This record gives sequence, C-alpha cells and structure tokens, in this order.
Amino acid sequence: MLRPPRHGWILGLLLVTPVVWGNPEPAGADAAAFDAAFATALREGMGTTPAEGTAAVEALRATLPANDALRSRRFDAMACGAAQHDRKAYIANADTLLAAEQARSAPDATSLALLHACRAAYLVLGTDATVVERAYDAAVEAAQRSADPMLLGSMLSLRSDAHSVSGKFAKSLMDALAAQDVLDDSGERFAIAANLQVVGIAFRRMGEYARAEEYLLRSLEDEEIRSRWANTMTALLQLGYLYDETGRYDEARRMLADALELCQRHKNHAACAYARLGLAGVEVDDGAPRRALAALEQAEADFAESGDPGDPTMVALVRGQALARLGRDAEALPLLDRAVATWTTEGNDRYLALALPERARLLERLGREADAIADLRRFIEAHANDDRMRAEQRTDLMREQFDASRREVENAELKAREALRLKEIEGLNAARRWQWTAISLAVVLVIVLLVMVARQIAKARRLRLLAMTDPLTGLANRRHTDYRGSEAFKRARLTAQPFCVLAIDIDHFKLVNDTHGHAVGDTVLQRVGRECQRTLRQNDLIGRIGGEEFTGLLPVTAEPAARQVAERLRAGVESLNLDDVALGLRVTISIGVARMRDSDTNFAGLLSRADAAMYRAKQGGRNRVVSDETA
Repeated sequence: MLRPPRHGWILGLLLVTPVVWGNPEPAGADAAAFDAAFATALREGMGTTPAEGTAAVEALRATLPANDALRSRRFDAMACGAAQHDRKAYIANADTLLAAEQARSAPDATSLALLHACRAAYLVLGTDATVVERAYDAAVEAAQRSADPMLLGSMLSLRSDAHSVSGKFAKSLMDALAAQDVLDDSGERFAIAANLQVVGIAFRRMGEYARAEEYLLRSLEDEEIRSRWANTMTALLQLGYLYDETGRYDEARRMLADALELCQRHKNHAACAYARLGLAGVEVDDGAPRRALAALEQAEADFAESGDPGDPTMVALVRGQALARLGRDAEALPLLDRAVATWTTEGNDRYLALALPERARLLERLGREADAIADLRRFIEAHANDDRMRAEQRTDLMREQFDASRREVENAELKAREALRLKEIEGLNAARRWQWTAISLAVVLVIVLLVMVARQIAKARRLRLLAMTDPLTGLANRRHTDYRGSEAFKRARLTAQPFCVLAIDIDHFKLVNDTHGHAVGDTVLQRVGRECQRTLRQNDLIGRIGGEEFTGLLPVTAEPAARQVAERLRAGVESLNLDDVALGLRVTISIGVARMRDSDTNFAGLLSRADAAMYRAKQGGRNRVVSDETA
C-alpha cells in the first residue's frame, strides 16, 4: 500500500548544500563569519521543528554584519520560513520578501532562488501541482542566473522531488540526473548522497522497486546520510513503504520500527506519526487488523501533538480496512466511502485501487451485490489506469534519455564539423604536407560519427523492444497488448470476422509468494507465460498486463473455438511440473472468454467483459474457463 508522507516534518531541510556566492562585496571579519555560518545553514538545514528553526535563525542572526545590505537579504531568504508555525504565515512571509527582492533594480539571484524554494516547499502541502512546479521552475531559473553550480544542483534536486510527489516520474528522474551532473563536480558528498535518495524515491513511486531498493539501501549505508537523522528517517520510511507494497511485511515492520526508534529519540512527533501510519498499513495488509487499529491510535495522537494535519484520507482507509476485517461493517463503510469519494474527486487511480476492493467485499457481505460489482469494475479501471500511467512514465523516461543521447550525438557531430572546418582552414594556410593530415583527421572523424550513429540506432532498437516487452516473462507488456488488441478489434470490425479475448489469472498467486518467496513466484510467472505462449496458435498473442494477470488475443476465432483454446491453456498450466522450483508446487489458472459483439465500441470494453467472466470463474471455484456468453 502506497503511503507517501507529506512534507511538513522535513520542511526545515529546504537545501542541503552550501552556496558559493558569485562576486559578493568585499568581506571583513564579521562578513566572513556570516558567510561560514550561512554555508553551514545551507548544508545542514534550519532544523526540523519550529523550535529548532527559531534557534537556527537566531544563531545565524548573531553573525550578521551591520549595514551589509546583500547579506541581510540573504539572511532573510534563508530564514524566511524556518521559525513559522503555520503554512499561511510562511507563504505570506515568502511572498513579501520575494516582492521586495524582485522590485530591486538588480535582484540577487541567490536570494531569489532561496525565496522561491522557500515558498514552493509549503505550497506542496495543499496547492495545485502546476502552481508548485512554477515556483520551483522560478527557483531553478534564478539559480541558473547565479552561475553557482551548488545552488543550481540543490534547486534541481528539490524540483525533482516535487515532480516525484505529483506523479511526473520521468521529469523527476531527469531533474535528479541533471542535478547529479552538476553536484558531482562540486565534491559535496552529502548533496550527492541526498540527491541519490531523491532518485530512489522517484523509482519507488514509479513502481521500479528493485532499482528503488538499491538506491535507498545505498543511502542508508552512506555516512553523510547516517549523520543526519531526518535523511535516515526518510530512507527508512521509504523502504518500509516499498516492502509493504511488495508484500515483504516483516522487512517493512523492521524498517518502520527503526524509523520509530529514531524519531522517538529525537522527539519528533510528526515523523513518528507517519511511521506509525505506515506500520498500521503493514498490519492491515498482513492480516492483523487489531494491531493496525492500535498503531493508528498512536499515529493520531502523534499528529495531534505535532500539529501536523497528516493524511486523514489514508487514516480513514486503513481504519476502514481494519474494521471491515474485524466484521464491524457498519463502522467501516462510512470510512471507506470517505476515502473513495476523496480520491474520486482527486482522480487518484492509485489510491482508488486500494480502497475499492475492500469496499466491494464489504458491500457483498451486506447483500448489495450490484454495488459490489460496480466497485469491482471501477477497481479494474483504476488499476488499469494506474498501470498505464506508470508504463507511460517509464516510456517517457526512456524517450527523454533517448532524446538526451540524440542531442549528445548531434552536439558531437557539430563539434566534429567545426573541428573539420578549422582543420581545412589550417590546411589551406599551411604547407602541402599538412593537407594529408587534415584529410586523415576527417576520415577518422567520419568513422567516429558512423560508430556513434550505429550505436545510437542499436540503442533506439533496444529501447523500442523494452517499451513493448514485459522484462520478467518476455511476453508483450500491457501497453503493447492494449495496442495489439485495439488493432485486432478494428481489423475484425472492418472485415466482419470474429475476434475473442481471454482474461487469465493465476489462482492463489499471493499464497505462492507468501509460502515460497518472490523468487519462486517470478519463476512461476515465467513458466505459466511460456506454457500459454507455447499452447496458443501462431497468429494469437499472449501478454502480461500486470502481477499474475495475462491477456490472450485470438483473432479470426469464434467463441466455441476460443473456449477450446482456453481449455487447452488451463489444462496445460495445471499439468505443469514445478518440482524443480518447489517440491509439490502446482498452479492453476482461471480464464474468462469474451467474443466481440456488435454493441462493442472498443477493445477496452471487450477486455472488461473478459475480466468479468474471469472473476466469475474465480467465484465458481477457480481452475476453470467461463465464457461471457454464459449466465
């Protein structure tokens, strides 16, 4: 279950790297002391609580030289929100300082960058993502004008995190990578380590769990991160969420327990509240609703103590799930209704996919079968939309990387042409013997360009293949399956030929993962995928669309023949010998069959009916084929 914390408890860490000012006025002894303290404040932050912020501001003020206008403005920019106790006061203070700085004939780019970032940090708590992005864009632009690589790297890293929170993972990763290029030259180890942590968080939100785990574990091993408790807390929370989302509940508990111990040691109630909320989610996911409710009570007490509003919708969902699993349906239903209503308004498919199945089960127990089926249909749609969004973000990232590589090739080509032109001029002005040197150089450059172009073409082909293929099973991925299905649907409609779709789901797959581990689960997915691909005919297509779910496309196939194909698939999987994977392990599949009807307007509707038939196969006892044509 995905539960990213709000940013309230880490707002004091607005910037994590020192700024080297461009052309400041001559500094005396007092000015030098302020410069050192200012650099330390930028590197270490201004605290994580209002009390710490107030103390940090006063410590910095004590070093401020008298009658130094530039340093006074930079002091105000650094302190603009550190001691504020509420968001409105924080933003109002930043707006006032920004207006004053922008009104100057020669605004200070360093102050502008800090003020825009200061304002954006609190906008994150409740403002439209576009407004937040514009604020961070302004911070990055000001940092670029300052010609200060350390400040620019920090602003890019902050904007990367904002993109990650709003779901724009491709943009987030491109900003983080750009920040890394800038920060690597600085040698500032903490800035580099903290930026890599931002990369790990973005990968987790994108669903790239292996890469996210790698980055986050590396950050925990970094001494610069370990020396700052707030950054350590961030890594522990993110790993806890990651392990919860991937069903590794004991590891999730361990990470969140370490986070709790850390925040309690530093007496930070807000951080502890988010850790307890994450722990409550783990308990409810792992079938311990009473422990989940106990953790929620403690989380709400910590939120109240800290003054942080927390995430009331997520609290409502977790409490609703726990109560529903304790059979307290009357208490659970209003909470689940609240969560579904909020995320429907926000258009948050990822969270809707968490809430709708629980409410569907509850509605079914209450005898409201029609409402339960409607929730399941909405769940299928929300789950598909979320998978599609993540896939599109991965594709966008590959496209951005491809475009960046292409620009590098183009720049190399331009540089090579310029070098060739200069050599030709030199050759014309030099003695005859240098002409052969120029020609030889031109040949070498052409060969280099040809090699680079050939490599780029090969890379583009690999990227296109990756964009169409599920990396675990080697089958078509969801994006490619949807494309092929839509094309087959259009072709069948134009030629008036039959077309059928199979919705395939491995029965009790979570039990396989829980009993034998995810490595065995991955092998089972690969074996099932190969068996389905082997059984299908030459013109058919099998694709993995997510988790243990597959889709089969059967063009020019009537419904009776499609049922026969489905039965062969079911029997083939049932007869799979998996003893080499886990002794005695056997798996079965449930399959839904749907044929294209005159009333169907698109492939998505046809696939939805196949999914519904597959769910009826599940409800009928699993390991069976159910056609949409049957009642």
